[in-house]
Amino acid sequence: MKQARILLALFLLSALPLAAHAQCRSFVKNKCQTSMLPYKFNETFNAAQLEPGEEAEVDLTFFSGQDYRLLICAHPILGAVNWKLMDGTGQSLFESTAENPKTNFDFKVANTQQLKVHIDVPQKAGGGNEMLNVGCVGILVGFKE
Repeated sequence: MKQARILLALFLLSALPLAAHAQCRSFVKNKCQTSMLPYKFNETFNAAQLEPGEEAEVDLTFFSGQDYRLLICAHPILGAVNWKLMDGTGQSLFESTAENPKTNFDFKVANTQQLKVHIDVPQKAGGGNEMLNVGCVGILVGFKE
């Protein structure tokens, strides 16, 4: 009986990341995807559960001659997040800060290339005994047909 409880507890703990990923996917689909219009969402799902003070990066490939919209969609519990789009050398091509937030960037690339998106969730002011809030940050890419 004790082994069954341990196995059940281990199973439930291992299922938590899958549930968080599913919630994040649902948030992006329901709250963010409509902001892609008139661009067509490429259906590539890039998202992470982040908390204040955490960062994430993802490499994305963009093809020559294509018009793109890059959309960063953060759960309201996180507030505005900092993000930037960088080329292969680390040079910033576009930047959005919490002080001057922008949710998307429309652009066209001349040559097929891999670009990096860097997300930074700012620490909340005060930093006392506040509860850390974890929220989903989605990175969506759309293109014009």
